[in-house]
Amino acid sequence: MTVTAQYLDSVNVPPPALLTPLWAPVGLRYHALHHLLPSMPYHSLGEAHRRLSAHLGAGSTYEQASYRGLFLLVGRLASSTMRVGSKRGA
Repeated sequence: MTVTAQYLDSVNVPPPALLTPLWAPVGLRYHALHHLLPSMPYHSLGEAHRRLSAHLGAGSTYEQASYRGLFLLVGRLASSTMRVGSKRGA
């Protein structure tokens, strides 16, 4: 996998997703960002995410790893799993 593909294989689920703190505690909300900046302390990831999002803008590769909530993320995981499964059977 390329570095970009590895990054896109991870996810960010930043606020304001309502239930995210319950199902994605601590570092899971900024997991993709953590892979980009592994030495950054967790308490700084939210601000780093806001700054990167504002600077890079919508449609950037960075934003492609961000999801607004659990249901969108599960949909993405399900569709990527189905694609991988269908390739194996071919």
